Amino acid sequence: MKRLVNIALFSILTFTIQAQVVYVDSILYDGNVKTQNYIIRRELSFTEGDSLPIQYLQTILLENRSRILNTGLFKEVEINVKNWNTQNNRISLMIKVQEAWYIFPVPVFDLADRNFNVWWNEFNGSLKRVNYGIKFTHNNLTGQQDALKLTLQLGYSPRLNLDYSWPFFGKQRSWRFKTEFLYTQNKESYYKTEYDKLVFYRTETNYALQRLRMVTSLEHRTTLQLFQSISLEYNYNKTADQIRNELNPDFFLGNKGRQDYFALRYRFTYDNRDLKYYPSRGVSAEFVINKEGLANEIDLNTLTASIQMDQYFPWSAKHNTGIMLKARGSIIRDKIPYYNSKALGFGENYIKGYEYYVLDGMDYLFLKFRERFIFYNGKFNFRGNKKIGVNAMPLKLSTSLHASTAYVNNIYYTVNNQLTNRWLYSAGVSLECLLSNTSLVQMDCSINHRKELGFYLHFRDQF
Repeated sequence: MKRLVNIALFSILTFTIQAQVVYVDSILYDGNVKTQNYIIRRELSFTEGDSLPIQYLQTILLENRSRILNTGLFKEVEINVKNWNTQNNRISLMIKVQEAWYIFPVPVFDLADRNFNVWWNEFNGSLKRVNYGIKFTHNNLTGQQDALKLTLQLGYSPRLNLDYSWPFFGKQRSWRFKTEFLYTQNKESYYKTEYDKLVFYRTETNYALQRLRMVTSLEHRTTLQLFQSISLEYNYNKTADQIRNELNPDFFLGNKGRQDYFALRYRFTYDNRDLKYYPSRGVSAEFVINKEGLANEIDLNTLTASIQMDQYFPWSAKHNTGIMLKARGSIIRDKIPYYNSKALGFGENYIKGYEYYVLDGMDYLFLKFRERFIFYNGKFNFRGNKKIGVNAMPLKLSTSLHASTAYVNNIYYTVNNQLTNRWLYSAGVSLECLLSNTSLVQMDCSINHRKELGFYLHFRDQF
């Protein structure tokens, strides 16, 4: 009798558990004309035959939608239940995507300066400081998320740039190579930092700075959120005699006119954000260790480690908070060339409110905070088309409050520079526009510790 009761209880428990989950019977794909199915499938946290809790089914599908969008290959993604067999709790899922534009043969009209505000205010928007040419980008060359970029640039900084991310390979399609070639020639180059701003030298008879860089990287996607890569890089840099002999003998150190070195870099990345360039929830972390100077440590010998951590908290569908911490430390403490002493003010390493300044140093730490409020989340329809198609572009508009603080440790290049070796802080408000889930435009109004109030424009593009 007791055995019969146990069997009955087990049967009831099994039925209850089965009723709480659904089984993925099949996954169908629609709209990926160019992109191969496995590129979408590898972003999913489930596969055919897996069981999913009914209670969290909608949340799971939304999280997987965000991961597919983060590939940058699609401007719209929908994951819906196509069929649901209620007798055995089996479902068929339909993943419908709308591919973004992959081919961009566009003319280059780019600013040579660090950001729009520097070009407009400090150089009066001079067209002499503009680059022009042609840039060809194919973000999905063979349909395997392999991006090819070719840039032929003239103007202020002539440049030839070729990048290619090779298709994934291996049993799990988790490995791939990346290669890069870059050659630039500059008639004008900065040669020192004075009053926390770059000072430039220009020559008409020769080149103030020439650069050659070749990089080969091997990447591995360990899990859905975990990435690792190792890169071997070769750099050759040459500067004008006027810079190395008279203007700044420490430009490459010891009155040298050139640099010639190899570098080895390891990168560890964990990324569980919903959208990379417009996150509202999730966490990401990155650790990088970089050794410059391998075979020839005479020209350059550095060893640095850096870490970045981001955390995002959603309070509602239209309100979220973001916090970012980033730090870099130099393990080898010997004096480094001025040219290699960049800390903050270049690329994405900038502090809001200090866009006009650059900070040199061996170590830095900065913290950013922002509170975002989304007031529009929809689609911009061309020609009055109300359907989701090629004439509709996803669009998000938001405003945010931001605050930042930073500290840069500068040991060797402190003369006439006042923003290093002290804490900096700023605050302000931003208006943001996200186009096609891949391109972000930010218009900032910020004030720094010097009570300098300014308006700044920033652009970010996933490609």
